[in-house]
Amino acid sequence: MGKKQSFEHESLQDRETIVAYLEALTEGLRSGRVEIRQGEEELTLEPDGLLTLGIRAVHKRDRTRLDVRISWRDAGPEPDQAPLEISAPEAT
Repeated sequence: MGKKQSFEHESLQDRETIVAYLEALTEGLRSGRVEIRQGEEELTLEPDGLLTLGIRAVHKRDRTRLDVRISWRDAGPEPDQAPLEISAPEAT
């Protein structure tokens, strides 16, 4: 993915529909490809390697919120790194 692409969606759904969406996300993560579409908007993600999982839950009065965040870095060219060298000058 060269240029920045984004997709946002928020809607009121019943619990069973949300479970179906989460199951589809689970299968996409398992296969390494998640396709998200709504109307003309479309975004394909290819999670690979180590992923970062963030979970935040808040319950305040009559409102509860659960945020789940999954992020990763797309594979890019391997950095050209020379080996690390550490030395200390000899005491005189």
